[in-house]
Amino acid sequence: MRRVNQLMALSLCVLWGACGYAYEATEEDFIRWENAWDRLIPAGTYDFVPQDFGYELLFNPTFQSQLDAAGRVIDPALEGQRIELAGFMVPIEVKGQSVSQFLLVPEAGQCVHVPPPPLNQTLLVDATNAPTELRDLYEPVIVSGRLSVVTQRFEIAESGYTLVDVTVTTLDLGEELIPIAPGADGDR
Repeated sequence: MRRVNQLMALSLCVLWGACGYAYEATEEDFIRWENAWDRLIPAGTYDFVPQDFGYELLFNPTFQSQLDAAGRVIDPALEGQRIELAGFMVPIEVKGQSVSQFLLVPEAGQCVHVPPPPLNQTLLVDATNAPTELRDLYEPVIVSGRLSVVTQRFEIAESGYTLVDVTVTTLDLGEELIPIAPGADGDR
């Protein structure tokens, strides 16, 4: 049986290109993933933000506290729902080149080079049952799984959701399209 599994794995690697399979996204994929990230924020959470958002509002302490509070709002109605998101891996539990837990964030470099995203835009991905390979912080991944609505605190960030029963796939954006956060050490 073990030999059959090895042959199946080898066949898949050959079909996917020497185990370096990466998904090439369409415009529809990006729209779907953007909508999925938006689903994590309950409707009306940011209704206080004016349409004509101005620079001076950024330094208003009242507005900042409203933004902070809005970023902590999670949607309990999402419990148990399946979701697929594209984002970036911030490793939490690593053993060699295998990652069993990581934070999924919407932009490259968040939690490491720039402040973490809001709680409702940070997911703990629990790949304990099927660890995934470690990826570069700027290499996007597609993660699908079942949502659990639970807040967890880590040294670098907090997450508002956990994804379990996950599959992780590398997203091929091409080197020229990999986003690098302003101020990051990006020498790409």
